[in-house]
This record gives sequence, structure tokens and C-alpha cells, in this order.
Amino acid sequence: MTAAMTTLTRASRRAAASRRPRPHLALYLSFGWLFLVVASAVLAPWLSFLDDPHQPLSGQPEEGPSWSHWFGTDQLGRDMFARSVWGGRLSLSIAGPAVGMGVVIGGVLGVVAGYFGKWVDLAVSSVVNVALALPTLVFALFIVTMLGQSFWNVTIAVTILTIPAIARIARAQALRFAAREFVIVANVMGARWPRLLFREVLPNVVPSLASIAFLAMGIVIIAEGSLSFIGVSVGSPSITWGNILAAGRGRLEESPHIALTTGGVMFATLMALNFVGDDLLRRLDVREARI
Repeated sequence: MTAAMTTLTRASRRAAASRRPRPHLALYLSFGWLFLVVASAVLAPWLSFLDDPHQPLSGQPEEGPSWSHWFGTDQLGRDMFARSVWGGRLSLSIAGPAVGMGVVIGGVLGVVAGYFGKWVDLAVSSVVNVALALPTLVFALFIVTMLGQSFWNVTIAVTILTIPAIARIARAQALRFAAREFVIVANVMGARWPRLLFREVLPNVVPSLASIAFLAMGIVIIAEGSLSFIGVSVGSPSITWGNILAAGRGRLEESPHIALTTGGVMFATLMALNFVGDDLLRRLDVREARI
């Protein structure tokens, strides 16, 4: 009997493994691109082949891409490749803490609302619905205008934008798992709410939040880029992808490479984040895989 159960268990595991989505080329390319972008951003101060992104006349002004300047130069002759790397450094430095704080705060609010329900759910959901009803860019613009243009003020602004959306997703996941059989059985067996919440519900919500974090990174990068594009993000001389695009928008006919090269890097990064986030969302459903 034991041997038959062991064989059945192994067969079910093999069948579950065969149903899991297999990595494809786009996913490998996405991971590779994200590693390249993050590594270059982190190591930017020590990369000897990078020119000084603030140094004017490192090449001819508005020179097209070449072997000496891979992304060309801008209106002041500054190297666009170096500026793209350093712009990614600051954009990711804003997006990382913003998403991290958004996942923690929004995740806690959503899980608590979904698990306890009743007046707790009503209170949290009401605040989340009001926040989601506000025009996001206008709200971020208001926050930065009131607090001032600095790194941490922009980070606070985009963090506030991520919390309501993540809280709603966490609430939906908590509602889903709070009604599952393993939670109901644990409740019937006398488990108290801290164990149910932190041992049964929360571990199953965390994988979904981890995958959503990659998608949220893309949204935050777009939000910061939008603020930079209208001139209310981190002030000069700081470099972000958004203010590079803003500087090149008036030169699209004469020097399109100023905006298109950095815009291409930003687009590829957003696509990679979406690929990775979607794949993790399909894979990291811990409890379902075990069942």
C-alpha cells in the first residue's frame, strides 16, 4: 500500500511538473537584459569605458551614434551612452525603494482587509478606492510640487501611487486563500488568527506580490519619467531617463538619436520587467502547485 501511494505521489509530481510553463527565449533575454541594466547602473562609477555624463564637448554636439560614442552625443556634446547608464541608475534607485515600500505597505493593508473582512475591509477598501479614483499623474505632480523636487520627495510621490493598486491585489489574493480548504480546516482545528494569517494566508499571497513587484517597477519608471518629462522630477544636474527624453523631444527632427536611444533602453527595460512579472505570476503559486 505504501509503495503504491509513493508511486502515485511521484506520478502526480511529474504530471504537475509537465504542466508548468517552460522558460522561453524571450524570458531568458528579459533576465539577461535586466541583469545588464542593473549591473551597469550599480557599477557605473567604476566603469572605465564610460565618459563623464556631465562633461560637455566629449564629442561633436548632436553627433550620431559611432564607435567612439555608441549612442551619439546631445546638444552640448555629452556622451549619450554614459547619460543613459547614469539615468538608469537614478531611475532604478527611485523605482526600487518605491516598489519595495509599496509592496510592504500595500501588501499588509490588503492582506489584513481581505482576511478580517467586515469593517476592516470596508475602511481599507474605502481609502483604496478613493486613492485609485484620483488622477495618478496629477496627484504625483501635486505631491512633488508641495514637497519640492528632490530624490526622496519623488520617491515618496511614486510610492503613494503604488500602494492602492498593490493593496487591492493583495486583498483579492487574501480573500481567495482565506476561503480555501486548508485555512478552513486549520480554523476548525483551533488555530488562532495569527497562525492562520501569517502561516496559511500570507505565504500564499507573497508570491503574487513578488511577481506584481516587477510589473509595478515598470509603472513607477513610467511615472517618474512622466514627472521628469514635464520638469517636476529630480532637479538638475541629476540625470534620469525621463529628463533625457524631455531634453531630446525638441530635437526629434534634427537629432532623433538623443531621445530614441534612451527611449529604446527604457522601452526594453519595461518589456523585460513585464515578461518576468508575467512569468513569475504563472509560476509562483505555491499552494496550488502542492495540491
